[in-house]
Amino acid sequence: MGFVFLVLLEGALLLSAGMTFFGGVRGTVAATVALSGINFLVHDIEEFWHWEPLLLLGGIVGSILLLVVGRIANKSQVVTGLVGGLISLVFFGAFITPIAAITLWALVVGAGIIPKDKKSEVLWSFAPTILRLILGIGWIIIGNIITV
Repeated sequence: MGFVFLVLLEGALLLSAGMTFFGGVRGTVAATVALSGINFLVHDIEEFWHWEPLLLLGGIVGSILLLVVGRIANKSQVVTGLVGGLISLVFFGAFITPIAAITLWALVVGAGIIPKDKKSEVLWSFAPTILRLILGIGWIIIGNIITV
């Protein structure tokens, strides 16, 4: 495989991880479709069906987990501010140096970083974000493995 193809592949895998993180369930479904397309492009039909059940199972299980964890976390009403704050940190970090980004984030969006609720509510408020990160990293790892 050529260097350009590998760079484009990594870009597509990072895009899939981003779709999962920012898009939630819909992003997970879109990332599953994108990885299925990559699987179809890089393999013949026998090898395609070797990897496809794993990709579909990962997409289905990831979507169900996001739905369940999101429902549980939404009962505490802490999730919205927390995820919005993390998304703004990523946005600031993409365009500004990390130290300046963290400082601006703390000044602009810093409310709700540490909620003053029960510990279980705080844990459930972090759960959807952590799950999205794990699923996104999982898509990158699986995408790299299927193209070897």
